[in-house]
Amino acid sequence: MLLRRTLLTSLSSSTRRPFVAYTSTCIRRIHITRTLWKEPEDIDPKTYAVLRDIIQQTSIMPKSNKIPQKGEEEEGEATNLLITLDALGTLYEIKNADLGQEYGRVAKKCGLKKLSDQAIAKSFKEAYKELAASHPNYGYATGMTPKEWWEQLTIKTFTPLIPPTTPFPKTLAESLWTHFSTSAAYSILPGTLPFLWIIKDLKTLANNTRNGITDWKFRTITIGVISNSDDRVIDVLNSMDIATSHRVTSLDGEVTEIPLKSLKHKQTFRELERRLKSTNKKLFKKVAKAREEVMRGNQAMDFVVTSCRLGVAKPQKGIFEAARKAAERLVAEMYGGKEAAKGWEWYHVGDNPKEDVVGAYEAGAVGILYEKGKDIGETEGIVEGNVEGEGYKTMVIGDMREVAEFTEGLGLLYQSGGQKVTWAAGADAKFGPQRIIR
Repeated sequence: MLLRRTLLTSLSSSTRRPFVAYTSTCIRRIHITRTLWKEPEDIDPKTYAVLRDIIQQTSIMPKSNKIPQKGEEEEGEATNLLITLDALGTLYEIKNADLGQEYGRVAKKCGLKKLSDQAIAKSFKEAYKELAASHPNYGYATGMTPKEWWEQLTIKTFTPLIPPTTPFPKTLAESLWTHFSTSAAYSILPGTLPFLWIIKDLKTLANNTRNGITDWKFRTITIGVISNSDDRVIDVLNSMDIATSHRVTSLDGEVTEIPLKSLKHKQTFRELERRLKSTNKKLFKKVAKAREEVMRGNQAMDFVVTSCRLGVAKPQKGIFEAARKAAERLVAEMYGGKEAAKGWEWYHVGDNPKEDVVGAYEAGAVGILYEKGKDIGETEGIVEGNVEGEGYKTMVIGDMREVAEFTEGLGLLYQSGGQKVTWAAGADAKFGPQRIIR
C-alpha cells in the first residue's frame, strides 16, 4: 500500500523562519525516516524487511541499484548537491497566466485602447516564432542585443493590429521592456519562497556537516537557474526578493559576481571597512563577514545562466554543462578544489518535458517535471525522449517544496537517473498509474 506524502512547510512560509533540520526521507509516496538506511535496533526485523522490499519495488529505483544491506558500504557517495531550476513557469509565471492581458495593459497606457488581449496573444505567438527562427537566442547569433530583439518583436506583434491611420506608439517597446523586467508582470508561484527557505536551512546543515558539527549526507549545496531567456530574469528574481550572487558568462562555466543593489548599506560597510583595515585587521574580517550576511540576507540563487548570454538554449547540452561547471567553480572557490572534486548529485526542475527533463537527462542530470496544481504525491511519469518509442522515467511534482523537503529520498531517484524505458504505440495502459508525457 502506498502512503500519501505530506509536506512539512506551510505555503504561508514566505517570511524567514527559525532554522529547522529536515531529516525526513521520501521515496515515491512512502514517508520514512533516515534510520532505514541502517538497520535500527528499535524496529522489528520483519517490519524492517517489509519496508526494504517496498522501497526496492518502487519504479524510481530499479532493483539493480539496490539499497546497501547491513554490513555493506556505499561507494563514492556524493557530498555535493546541485539543484538547477527553470524560471518562468517553475518559480514564477505571467500574471494571471495571461500574456495577452499583460501586453494589452501596457499597450493601453501607450494609447492603444481598442486591441483585444486574445488578438495580441495570437499575434505575439506568431511574431515570436518567426523572430526566434531568424534571430535565435534573442539575437545572439546575428549580432542583435536582447533589447533590440524584443523591440523588433513588439513591432511585429502590434503592427498587424494597429489601423493604418494610427501612429505606432514611440514608447511601447521601451514600456514593455521595463514592465517585464520586474515582478510587475509576474506572480511568484506559491511553493517558491517556502522552497528557497528550506534550501537555506539545508545549506546551513551542509555547512555544519563540513565543519564537523553535524553529520549529513551533503557537505555543500549549490542552487542555480537555467533559463531560455535574457538577463532580465535576474532583475525579475531580485524584484521578488530572490537575490542572485553570480552570472554565468561562458560555456566553460566562468562566472562574474552580480553587484549588490542596496547602495545605502554598501556605502556604510565600505566606510567602516576602510577605517578598520589599517587599525584592526581582526575586527575588519568580522565586519566584512557581517556585510556579506546583511547584503546577502535574502540570497537564494548562487548563479543564473541564460540562453541569450551563452548562445545555446535548453534542451541543448551546452547550457546544462555550463551550469554544472559554474557550480564546480563556485564550490572550489569557496571551499577548495578537493571539496569540489568529490561526488555530485544534480537535479534540474522545470515545467517543460523536452527542454527541462529530457535536456537534463541528456546532460547527465536528473530531470524533475513541475506541473502546477498537481496533487502532492503524484510522482511518476515517463517523458518522451528524442528517439521515437523511448523515454525517461521522471518524478512529477506539483509543489517545489517536494524537492527541498525530501532531498535525501531523491538519492534513489538519482541512482536510476537517465534510465531509458521503451513503449509501443498505445502502450500507455501498460504503465498503469504512470503517464506518458509528451
